[in-house]
Amino acid sequence: MPKAFLAKPLDPKFPEYVYAARALVKVFKNPGGSKVVANLLLGEWMKLVDESISVKRRVHVRYRGGEGYVEPSDLTRSRQMEIFFIDVSQGDGVLIQTPDDRRILIDAGESDDAYEFIRNKYRLDKADNYIDFDVILATHCDADHTKGFLNILTDPKIAVKRFYHNGLFRRTDKRQDPGPHKGNRVYGLIDRLTSMDSPTLTPLMKKLIRALEKAETNLPGVVQKMKDLGRRVDMPQGGFVCKRLDAAQRFLPPYDEPQKPLLIEVLWPRANLQDGKPSYPWYGNAGRTVNGNSIVLCVRHGNQRVLLTGDLNTDAMDDLLIAYPTIPGMPHALQAHVYKAAHHGSQDFSVPFLQTVKPDAAVISSGDDRNDIHGHPRAVLMGTVTRYSRCEKPAVFSTELAACFTRLSKKEQAQFKSRKAQLYERSIQGIVHLRSNGEQLYLGSVHGRKSTSDPLSNIFWKWDLWPQEA
Repeated sequence: MPKAFLAKPLDPKFPEYVYAARALVKVFKNPGGSKVVANLLLGEWMKLVDESISVKRRVHVRYRGGEGYVEPSDLTRSRQMEIFFIDVSQGDGVLIQTPDDRRILIDAGESDDAYEFIRNKYRLDKADNYIDFDVILATHCDADHTKGFLNILTDPKIAVKRFYHNGLFRRTDKRQDPGPHKGNRVYGLIDRLTSMDSPTLTPLMKKLIRALEKAETNLPGVVQKMKDLGRRVDMPQGGFVCKRLDAAQRFLPPYDEPQKPLLIEVLWPRANLQDGKPSYPWYGNAGRTVNGNSIVLCVRHGNQRVLLTGDLNTDAMDDLLIAYPTIPGMPHALQAHVYKAAHHGSQDFSVPFLQTVKPDAAVISSGDDRNDIHGHPRAVLMGTVTRYSRCEKPAVFSTELAACFTRLSKKEQAQFKSRKAQLYERSIQGIVHLRSNGEQLYLGSVHGRKSTSDPLSNIFWKWDLWPQEA
């Protein structure tokens, strides 16, 4: 880091932020001495306390959960790409925070876990705090991916600019669910979801339509409030966007400029025109068809690749291999450093697909609340998912395994009826963190005691980090 860049004076009216520049940055209790009070993951924010900074001594900073002193060489003013695989129990929820402070939310689980994570992370409880999302995207319409969107889309402090989906929505008529199908194709793909589609759709799909209409109504007002507070907010041309996303589009707007450091490719689904109508593959029944046509994204940040696959199944994975044949001498379009395992670690997967992806690390989002009715993640997937890795020490992170639970007291247990007894509460959320500077990528989850004063503080947390620092 250039000396002059770090040492420039600070304006006390506008406190400046810096970020952790290494995989794990130590925060010391004092300007001298060796006692460490926290370890901050690459890209973690810190607010500078001192009005003047010297590269010859530790820098006084505040961070979420406390304050301390950091070596100047461990700081940068450049933000990193952050991806949070949110602990939503059974379901998916992926938040991407870009290096230029923009946000993308991919799925949101079935509960309000993703919503509460967003409210806490961006402190939406404060009167003057608002947040905007460039994109909210539903990989497909199952409840454990979309129901959690309802409160996010309707929150008056959240500006949603674009909502993308795969065009298949569940219908009450089983013969037409998720669209009329003939042979091995399904039709009736919806582009702009409106109340005109409502009579044929299930109750959850109707709620989603109403939430989208509320998001569109809220957008101009929230954006104006953010601008009044001095925030930089841009709007899509033509206003709110609700649109079916197709691999023919190639990239996810507005992350569709190949010369930029962050590019998001759309790899699936891909519609074919038959009799002038777009159609997707039919995979035997409605559930498998909705899952198999999940939106698949490849997040490319510098030379790092993260593959997000929704609830793909074996048949769909094999179709992807046909759609993207191997080109000799070229890295495969599906190859990625990190793979968000499809369908919460289901055993319905294709070995040739994993042989092509060659993930060095995998993230599994799962967590049944009661009786483990889905049984995810499955043992065979856990044993196979990184078998074809290109590194010596691959890793598998699971939101379910990363979560920690504390047994309730007898008094707390007595408050529950015996048939609905809940003996444990989640004490640490099973969030899996990904950070990338474009050249290096790290995954991590935390363990250890939580702070009694701030349950979201990481002051007592230790990191399970991959890859380990040299």
